[in-house]
Amino acid sequence: MGIYKKNNKTVQNSINRELKPSINTNYHNPDFSVFDNLVNPIIIVSENFFIQYMNVSAKKYFNEDRENFLNNKCYDYFSCVHKNNWKDCLIYDIHKTGMPHDISKTAKTCLRDDNVRVSLLKEEYEGMKHAVLEIFHTDSNVYNMIDDGINSVFMEIVQLADVGIFMFGEDFKITFANNAAAELLGLPMDKICGTDFREFLNNKKAVLFIEAITREIKDYNTVSCYSESHFIFGKENLNAVEMCIAKSGVKKFEYNLYVYLRNITKEIKLQDDFKQTNVFLKSLINSSADCIIASDIKGKIIIFNEAAEKLLGYTAEEAKNNIHISKIYKPGHAREVMMMLRSNDYGGVGKMETSESIIVDKDGNEIPSNLSASIIYDKNGDEVASMGIFYDLRGKKKMQKELEDIQMKLFQSEKMSSLGKLAAGIAHEINNPLGGIMIYTDLLLEELGSDNEKGEDLKRIASEAKRCKNIVKGLLEFSRQTGNMMSNVDINELLEQGLHLFENQPVFYNIKIIRDYDNTLPFVKCDSARLKQVFINLTQNAIDAMNEKGVFTIKTRFDGKKTEIIFSDTGTGIPDDIKQKIFDPFFTTKEVGKGTGLGLSMSYGIIKDHGGTINVKSEIGVGTSFIIELPIH
Repeated sequence: MGIYKKNNKTVQNSINRELKPSINTNYHNPDFSVFDNLVNPIIIVSENFFIQYMNVSAKKYFNEDRENFLNNKCYDYFSCVHKNNWKDCLIYDIHKTGMPHDISKTAKTCLRDDNVRVSLLKEEYEGMKHAVLEIFHTDSNVYNMIDDGINSVFMEIVQLADVGIFMFGEDFKITFANNAAAELLGLPMDKICGTDFREFLNNKKAVLFIEAITREIKDYNTVSCYSESHFIFGKENLNAVEMCIAKSGVKKFEYNLYVYLRNITKEIKLQDDFKQTNVFLKSLINSSADCIIASDIKGKIIIFNEAAEKLLGYTAEEAKNNIHISKIYKPGHAREVMMMLRSNDYGGVGKMETSESIIVDKDGNEIPSNLSASIIYDKNGDEVASMGIFYDLRGKKKMQKELEDIQMKLFQSEKMSSLGKLAAGIAHEINNPLGGIMIYTDLLLEELGSDNEKGEDLKRIASEAKRCKNIVKGLLEFSRQTGNMMSNVDINELLEQGLHLFENQPVFYNIKIIRDYDNTLPFVKCDSARLKQVFINLTQNAIDAMNEKGVFTIKTRFDGKKTEIIFSDTGTGIPDDIKQKIFDPFFTTKEVGKGTGLGLSMSYGIIKDHGGTINVKSEIGVGTSFIIELPIH
């Protein structure tokens, strides 16, 4: 034993160096001479069971010359059960499993049983693996010295580890703790070793865990781990620890247990911060009033916020599991969006500035929206997803339309006001000479008598002068130059009076009249004569539009603030380019002689004089509706 203690380092270094020889066909060239002076018999056997080497101790042990011993079969000298059976050779198992093991066998020429240690050389020689067979007494073993060296290196590695490592037996008394373990606990080593490991646990579940695992561990390859906050007593910044426990795989330490502790406080904090960030981002996305949708590169939706659910009618789960991103666009538009995103012309590659787009909801309705989008890249610059933010434009477009209508009405009102002033001036200028013409015409008729041949001409002059007088009267009505006779009037009754003028005429024979009156309608303060004139004018226009055949509907409604009167026909309708002109004085689409173009302009002036409004809705081939709204005074 003294020889080995003295030469332990030399032997170890020699073995490490000689276990990596170059391949050579001569068995002497793989230099196994390092084993020559070892006390224990050493034999090296190839994987085809031929003995390649024996040291001096082996020669003495078997009492054989080296020349006779070499190149014999392994099982000639190490019989197990059946002689000459290659499976009984001690190297069979090691070549099969690659694991070293100790086996007690009887050597052929030996009178006693000795232990045989079988190991496998790391390098191959002559293209084959070789096994080392060492015959030894338990108190004389080169591997014990090698194990001591390995244990020494192992202990140095354990001390350098940045995780706390403890060793203890079934009684939980700590037999070893490394520097990191002492650092974790904040205690000197003499306060740790010999202490029951369970005393350092301040969590009852952790104590139960380690006791249960200690009982249940059967295999040294099994490792069980447990982690929880406030796991052990230790420093103030030690809030979370991961503990793993394993059984020793070394036979002579059969009952030893290894535990390592790792401080995961920062890890847990990072995880918590990450979770909080995710919760915040999710809340931020869901709180957005705009629709936010993201999809991966295959078009699978991965983000679908609450605004998207409300706008498109899908649930988030339904969208993520069943809907491809292209389905929320019009056909082909999703591809166009991706082309724009990859182009440099719409805000730069990977980004798309706000532009108007159409998206489609669950029911197939097209929704105008503003879309801004971007591509999401990974750290390598590869596309991984795309995201779009959609702003519903329906409300904005509705407001724009209402504003345009108001602007148009304002423009129309200003235009009508200007035309009214002009018409009033013209009417006054024309009215005086027309009065003179009519007076002198009457005088001439009286003077000439009824039998005079020139009487017919004078009557025609008087008739045309009267017609001009009526036109002037209409202009004055339009310009509000006549007085109002205001009184509380039943609108439904006034409408009936107007209809009586037409109902029995031939023009109404093929027209169906529908009366839809609101019987709760309050009285309206108005000039009944002028308002009846408006109703008669709109009724006459409806008859002309339907060519005396169709359905004419009069409807009244009250919404609590104003009275609404609707005249609807099933006529030819009014083209869009004419709608803005129909209230202009002298504008008409009727044939010459059938209209003066003052009916609607006069009606517009009368309704406006009552503080109300008159508007038109029309569709070609369907019909026209005039809507009058009068305030309740």
